[in-house]
Amino acid sequence: MNVFRELNKFNYKLNEISPKVKCMIIFFISLTIYLINDRTISSGDTVPNSLLVFNLLENKTLNFDAFRTSYFANGGSLHYSFVEAQNGHLTSVYPIGAAILTSPIYVIFYGFLKLFHVSVELTQSSFEPYRLFFEKLAATLVTASSVVVFYLATKLKFSEKIAVISTFIFAFATNTWMTSSQGLWQHGSSNLAVIVIIFCLLKVNHTTVQKKKFSFLIVAGIMEGLLPIIRPTSTLFLVAALAYSVVINRFNTLFFLLGMLSISPGLMWNSYYFNNLTGGYSQVGRSWYSFTLDTFLESSLGTLISPSRGVLIFSPILIYSFIGAYKLFKHRFRKDEQLILCMTTAVILLFLNYCFYLVWWAGHSYGPRFMTDIMPVACYLINYSLIDVSQKPVIYKKRIFSYFVFLSLLMFSLFTQIVGAFGHKGFDWNGYPLNIDTYRFRLWQLKDNQIERHANALFHRIFAPPVKTNKYINGLSGSIEAIEFANQKTTNKNLILSAKSKILLKAKVKNTGYSQWFGYQSAIRKGETRVRVVFYDIQNNLVKESYLYVSGLVSQGETTQAIGTVIIPEQPGVYNMVLELVSDHNVMFPENHGNPYNLQVVVK
Repeated sequence: MNVFRELNKFNYKLNEISPKVKCMIIFFISLTIYLINDRTISSGDTVPNSLLVFNLLENKTLNFDAFRTSYFANGGSLHYSFVEAQNGHLTSVYPIGAAILTSPIYVIFYGFLKLFHVSVELTQSSFEPYRLFFEKLAATLVTASSVVVFYLATKLKFSEKIAVISTFIFAFATNTWMTSSQGLWQHGSSNLAVIVIIFCLLKVNHTTVQKKKFSFLIVAGIMEGLLPIIRPTSTLFLVAALAYSVVINRFNTLFFLLGMLSISPGLMWNSYYFNNLTGGYSQVGRSWYSFTLDTFLESSLGTLISPSRGVLIFSPILIYSFIGAYKLFKHRFRKDEQLILCMTTAVILLFLNYCFYLVWWAGHSYGPRFMTDIMPVACYLINYSLIDVSQKPVIYKKRIFSYFVFLSLLMFSLFTQIVGAFGHKGFDWNGYPLNIDTYRFRLWQLKDNQIERHANALFHRIFAPPVKTNKYINGLSGSIEAIEFANQKTTNKNLILSAKSKILLKAKVKNTGYSQWFGYQSAIRKGETRVRVVFYDIQNNLVKESYLYVSGLVSQGETTQAIGTVIIPEQPGVYNMVLELVSDHNVMFPENHGNPYNLQVVVK
């Protein structure tokens, strides 16, 4: 019975700490863990919201016209981060709710820059490190705050022990960590709004003072109003909470509606730039839906169990959400449970929405990014299942087994977030060896899935392979045995290709040296063996350069495959295509230098 004795001691010590101190501890622990990997993990999706307040304060405008010729235009973010509005201005294609929610934080950031005389040249690449740093910091502050509110919402109904466990799950065993806290994605701001709404509406049920009820309803309404302009799909939570409030709070819902005036800035933005109330983001997204059975099967199963995107693969602890939902339904006539049931209905509808979404894998991100939106509700449901798990057992062996299963699922869920946060440096599983947007079969591969690749990356960060030593480099040698271009084996020295096209190229390569090759699965990045593919024109000028990625750990005498996408030159003509083995992108194999594989290509 030592386990239960220790749990009781832990619970007793927690109860001795004041609520304010507990909240501060939770906030700073979350903040520290989210920041400790020391990098921003985001994409072009987050660029406009991370610049909007800076742009307003520095350039005194809400337009992004100055960014047409910025470094974003060269970096590739301009074409999908911004859009030409109907009024002739460059604006954000994404909703601005996250920028509105974090505007007080960004005002402080701007004051910090001015205080230390930092040049705020927003359109210059020199400002990019500051943009990324403040984006990460804003995201962690928002996410750490949502963790605290989640704890407070849980404490209203459950014991201290259950609150701590479910808060830990929400904070560190789901994509709350790897998505919400690592960049200014819409998901983090949406999660904060949703959990504040749940907390406030629960407080209304647990408060007898009428003025306090009105205050909580107004705050909940403010967050409700922000939801559609943070993330349009989160409007489902607005509908669920509003329906609940109308039924339970009746005429007091007027205070709720009063708070919802916070939607006004977003609606005015959409009306000014897009001549509609939904904005540019919703118009872009419509073309990505397909209401067919094939789409439903692939998207639903992919969202749930894809080895590189499945929410139940990355956070299997969420299985307990289903148990919690069952127990919740049994008590569906209670006020609090009716609220959670309404929000659970929104979760189901949100999941069904993505079951017909063509890009269900959420682009280049880690794990089930889209499902991050459901985490406040899904993790709150776990509280109901934890009531049984945390009780003192009647049959000791059965209870120990249930503890073992629960802890195993929790530890694996935690593991996926750790390897994501600390293994995510210097490589992109989504982009190589093949881009998942084109080669979707990679999302279903058990071998070299995203979790495994990130785990390898973390392992090799701790135990670095000797790929940079002179002995290793001098032992590199190999040969390119054959190539397969555009799904056709090349038997001659001539090939006709289309200009500007992207062609899948495979090469059979052999290790003839004594140094082992490290393929792309190792995720060491610097030091990986690759095949460099270069196109030279008739004047011997380098025109295009691509890489094929070698597979596996290849010892002397072994043969393997290199694969990748080759970009064909834009101008028609005759080119010399040269393939050569390299390490670390730029170190030629010493014994093969000067003896590459050559192929003449006609581009039309």
